[in-house]
Amino acid sequence: MVKPDHVTLGSGSTFGTSEPVISDAVRFGDLLLLSGRAPIDPTTMQVVGDTVTEQAHLVLHNVGAVLAKAGAAWDQILRVECFLADAADFPEWNRIWCERFPSPRPARTTVVAGFTVPGMLIELQVTAGLEASH
Repeated sequence: MVKPDHVTLGSGSTFGTSEPVISDAVRFGDLLLLSGRAPIDPTTMQVVGDTVTEQAHLVLHNVGAVLAKAGAAWDQILRVECFLADAADFPEWNRIWCERFPSPRPARTTVVAGFTVPGMLIELQVTAGLEASH
């Protein structure tokens, strides 16, 4: 039976507890499932940026860091779930999405949601495919 392999950057994600409450990602077979990536500076654990543009770029940077730690690449992303705090940010998110992901793009869902962290405007949850040898 395949067992999950937890990927961590060691960046915190304690959310007020004495130990991390999430793994940055979990590798299971040939899938890599990233926990929600937020516009959080991993050293200060504070939201960075006042606009969806600033926050989206940081979120994508954070996604890239987890992918790299797991030995994956951008072109291995299969699906992205995007959560926006404001539907008015949807056109700007689409512009940034098209810059980051040239065609053919991964599957994507975008929903408007409330966040428990004040100031957050965007969060991404990512699923990537890995080579079977991982």
